[in-house]
Amino acid sequence: MSESLMNKTMTDQHTLPLVAAQPGIWIADQLTQHHNAYAVAHFVELSGAIDTDLLAQAIVAVMQEADTLNMAFAEVEGEALQWLQPQTFSAPNIIDLRAETDAATKARALMREDMNGDLRVLSGASLWHHTLYRIGDQHWFWYQRYHHLVVDGFSFTAITRRIANLYTAAVQQQEAEPTPFIPFSEVVEEYQRYQESSSFTRDGDFWREKGAALPSPASLSPLPLAGQSATTDLLRHSVTLDRSTFQKLVNQHPQSSAADLAFALVALWLARLSGQNDFAAGFIFMRRIGSAALCATGPVINVLPMAVHYDPTEPLSALAAQLAGEVKKMRRHQRYDAEQVQRDLGRLGDGDPLYGPVINLKMFDYQLDFAGVEGITHQLASGPVRDLEIAIYISEQGELTLELLANAERYSESTLMRHASRFALLLDQLAEQPQRALGELDLLTAEEHVQIAGINQTAHPVPAETLASLLAQQAARTPDAPALADATHQLSYREMQQQLNALAADLSAAGVQRGDIVAVALPRSVQLSLALQAIVSLGAAYLPLDTGYPDERLQLMLEDAAPKTLITSAELSARFSAIDSVKQLHFDALYTAPDAPPPASAPTPQDGAYIIYTSGSTGRPKGVLVGHEAIVNRLLWMQDRYPLQADDVVLQKTPSSFDVSVWEFFWPLLVGAQLVMAPPEAHRDPEALQQLFARYKVTTTHFVPSMLAAFVAALDSEPAIACCGSLRNVFCSGEALPTDLSREWEKLTQVPLHNLYGPTEAAVDVSWYPAFGEALAAVEGASVPIGFPVWNTGLRILDARMQPVPPGVAGDLYLTGVQLAHGYLGRPDLTASRFIADPFAAGERMYLTGDVARWLDNGAVEYLGRSDDQLKIRGQRIELNEIDHVMSAQPGIEQAVTHAVVLGGAAAQGGDARQLVGYVVAEHIVDGDALRDALAQRLPAHMVPVAIVQLDAFPLSSNGKLDRKALPLPKNAADSVGREPHPGMETQLALAFCQLLARDSISAQDDFFALGGHSLLAMRLAAQLRRELQQPVSVGQIMVASTVEKLARLLSDTQSHQQAGFEAVLPLRQSNGPTLFCFHPASGFAWQFSILQRYLDQRWSLVGIQSPDTQSPLNQSAHLDEVCDAHLQTLREVQPHGPYFFLGYSLGGTLAQGIAARLEAAGEEVAFLGLLDTWPPETQNWDEKRGENVLDPAVLEEVNREREQFIAAQRHQAGEEMRAMFDTIEANYASSVRLLATARSARFNGRATLFLAEQTQQPGQDARRAWAPYVGELEVWPMDCAHVEIISPQMFEQIGPLLQRILG
Repeated sequence: MSESLMNKTMTDQHTLPLVAAQPGIWIADQLTQHHNAYAVAHFVELSGAIDTDLLAQAIVAVMQEADTLNMAFAEVEGEALQWLQPQTFSAPNIIDLRAETDAATKARALMREDMNGDLRVLSGASLWHHTLYRIGDQHWFWYQRYHHLVVDGFSFTAITRRIANLYTAAVQQQEAEPTPFIPFSEVVEEYQRYQESSSFTRDGDFWREKGAALPSPASLSPLPLAGQSATTDLLRHSVTLDRSTFQKLVNQHPQSSAADLAFALVALWLARLSGQNDFAAGFIFMRRIGSAALCATGPVINVLPMAVHYDPTEPLSALAAQLAGEVKKMRRHQRYDAEQVQRDLGRLGDGDPLYGPVINLKMFDYQLDFAGVEGITHQLASGPVRDLEIAIYISEQGELTLELLANAERYSESTLMRHASRFALLLDQLAEQPQRALGELDLLTAEEHVQIAGINQTAHPVPAETLASLLAQQAARTPDAPALADATHQLSYREMQQQLNALAADLSAAGVQRGDIVAVALPRSVQLSLALQAIVSLGAAYLPLDTGYPDERLQLMLEDAAPKTLITSAELSARFSAIDSVKQLHFDALYTAPDAPPPASAPTPQDGAYIIYTSGSTGRPKGVLVGHEAIVNRLLWMQDRYPLQADDVVLQKTPSSFDVSVWEFFWPLLVGAQLVMAPPEAHRDPEALQQLFARYKVTTTHFVPSMLAAFVAALDSEPAIACCGSLRNVFCSGEALPTDLSREWEKLTQVPLHNLYGPTEAAVDVSWYPAFGEALAAVEGASVPIGFPVWNTGLRILDARMQPVPPGVAGDLYLTGVQLAHGYLGRPDLTASRFIADPFAAGERMYLTGDVARWLDNGAVEYLGRSDDQLKIRGQRIELNEIDHVMSAQPGIEQAVTHAVVLGGAAAQGGDARQLVGYVVAEHIVDGDALRDALAQRLPAHMVPVAIVQLDAFPLSSNGKLDRKALPLPKNAADSVGREPHPGMETQLALAFCQLLARDSISAQDDFFALGGHSLLAMRLAAQLRRELQQPVSVGQIMVASTVEKLARLLSDTQSHQQAGFEAVLPLRQSNGPTLFCFHPASGFAWQFSILQRYLDQRWSLVGIQSPDTQSPLNQSAHLDEVCDAHLQTLREVQPHGPYFFLGYSLGGTLAQGIAARLEAAGEEVAFLGLLDTWPPETQNWDEKRGENVLDPAVLEEVNREREQFIAAQRHQAGEEMRAMFDTIEANYASSVRLLATARSARFNGRATLFLAEQTQQPGQDARRAWAPYVGELEVWPMDCAHVEIISPQMFEQIGPLLQRILG
């Protein structure tokens, strides 16, 4: 109604404010998206002779008595008002449906049609409606509908009962009783007095105190409650329990009323099905006892939050007494508005609901008598429901009926009916054993017990074999078939067996025996596969070491496992020697003529096969020891379900420290297929994988779902998709597999996708589910189920009391069976806490996964999340507590906590977009970058937070625990500041950033990674930009130019962006001061010197001098002098005159010294000559043999170490240019060896500064004596490192400040 019209209508009228439930209904009615949300309706079924005229008269008379039905409503100057405006009520329509085939169905359809109209207050629709439907000669449906603003459930019933009484009096020609209704204005006045009273203040204090200690809301739906709005799209289900059984229960508890016991039964049902012992529920109070509202018809209902504390060790009587006491306390304060409680607690709206399910104990009578004709009430609508409402009715005869109203967005009809059936199951047990502990009651029906037992009937005979015996048997069956390959090798099964026998013999000679542990640190190659085979064939267990881990973590693993031997490569030898004293066996090349017998020792099925370390919650990684019996069961099951043939090719691309690698390494080789080893780091590059699939005709591979998302994003052309043509089966595991991603994969490739699940503690995988075809089409959840158990294993989903939970209910997932690991190496207490006795199978063990799951209707298991702080992000298993421990151990840090968040609102987009953020409390200002660097020294890269946030104190929840949801985002991720992108390239890049990071806008200076990007999203960005810009874009370029501004600058010039980092002159930093020229080592590249920016004053420019391709001086020169002359010319083009400042590493030092000598001879000043472990070539022990210069093997080995170290360090930056760059590096190192053979040093009379790597200094070598003929003065700074480590970030932490001090 408009204000002007209302003002005319209101003339001489007394306006009233909205009170009690009215203000909340008024606002919600306007905000809700449902036009009928606040309609309340039911119909009364009448079977008998009805005088419709008298019934119509009674209806009109009562509506005139109920003054809230005669109210008008409007808003004036922001205030909602109501005033009495008597209506002229017409008799209800009578619709005769007797001619209809199904009159009752037709009547329900007409009622539903009425309820589906726009029934908002401000729509102009009537606030009331009545219709009489004639179903049969003596069969009627009386339909009535009101707006919730004028009635609630109590007054609706009171109006209906008053109509029945008036009708009965009229039929019996008796005088009607006086109206029971009083004016609603009395309720308003009473409410206003209450708001000004001390009671209002006391009630407010009570609810603030209650609210502060309120537990989290419960729900029986796996969907999140936060953000869920109330809806009128409801499922309704009613269950009437056996009267005699309920009466038996009531008689057994004389100290409790029937209502108390019914309430306790509902609370027990909620607690058991939600898995929450402490939860908040809504409880409906009538707000009428002792109030004028007892005789008024307006809505004064109040839904207040109630804390339920369920103790599974106590009987029902204790729960009933506790709840009754709680309701009694709450009833004293029930007049305080629910909306005001929310306001006081700062929890308004749907974002942070106080409760989930609502319990409505309906004490008013629904028995209706129409002059001898019974009226049966059928509820149709009672307002919107956010989650679930449970109405409790107890009849005069003691019959208990429970009516469930469920939000159809959160529950299915079958789930609701199944849940409801458990009331009778609980009641039967409680009636038989009234003192039984509530946590021991069985929630499963007999049929469900049979179903779950059937799912776990997985017994299958498996031969008593080991990996060693199966490998040997297959080699004997198919000796000439192709077995193992990488980029440079191809071995048959016979050749493979010969190689592993030879390596096993060397291991035996090194003292390795059955039961020992052998560590392995090799790049992905044929040698890596052979090493693992040789170890298990001896009966030892292999321990894979990821060389990407920091030294401290590798040291922890080596100390913990105490391996007998470490198989590694020569180039990694120095690093591991510094980490641990374990004996090393170098396996750089295959045996040339292997002729060793099979190993003398062999494993048994009970022996350990491998150890994989996972993140540890105590701050210390834990080693999981898995036996042959377990992994053999797993592999033979896999061959049975997904049989490999002789022509199958499996790609081994998973890092060996990740347990998926185990089946990649061994499955194909046990069954006669071929295993191809992907090049190192190829698993991170979708386009490199495409080429591998096409080159080797790969048929079987694995993806972590996050990587699958990146790979799917790269399938952006027909040629890319065609590269997948050979694939027959693709497996996913490591994290939840998104349903939409699976469907996208199927649409693009039609290759069957399989979802596997299992922790490292259970031999890789224990369950399976098809993620393609009909099974995928039937998936309703956001992720593909983890499915069904494999051979000889079992899945149990239990509650906190170790009781099985019913299908559809969340619980803790336990694993049983033959695939369980032996335990955690050297950690008996930890093993005992996670590998526990199976209460359902004497003498057997169960493993507590920490995963939360539920049974689906088809018997599959669905993963729901974690019950602890462990995470899996992009397939990596992370214990947040381990990061917290390491952060807390840093100087000055008082408290530390890690949280996984999606930065900048970036959507997961088929993968996991979460990033780790560290939060610290410290007295001093924390340098976030320095703290991250410190963490990187102790934690793997995937466990180092991308940002550090310093807080004065951590936010706490009402119960004093850390409130993770209240932790703020990093400022640079939450607030983007900077200039707008320029039109053109920058705008295109900004749009692509926004799309991938799910942001509305982005500035030119915003960093892709700070806003939530990660390596997998960077792959998608590179693929998208290649399509949109129609020019090459690499992941490496995004890594080094991660803002719109920088990336646009890099890509804007075609030649410069393709040659980025590949120029002869590499501008590392430009400034207005002097320039430090950094000369390349034998690799030809000077990239490593970029780290000097951290240490040298901003006035210093940094320029690298490079030989970046095969046409550069290093490859084109016949003598090293020519290289010096060419670089001298390049140098003088950059800076024509001195003073010059030089720094060179290894060969680069030789070049710097030679150029310094030339400049000095030309009269120029060389103010600084820095040498990073450079020795004159004359001292490198060259011998003349057969007319050729041959490098001493020790020197050659050091050159090779340097080469491998550089490749390993730069591989992650190279992106799609990786192959071309590596070809250049290989050529450069070969040329360096050739040129050094004939090199002769000139003399530089100035001063040189040598940073000496002491660990690789040859016995008897003296740096001053060696350099004396070639420099005028030598300053030596000894460094405790090897030659290859002197340019590592760790050593530059020492050398950088020294350089700054020397250069000034």
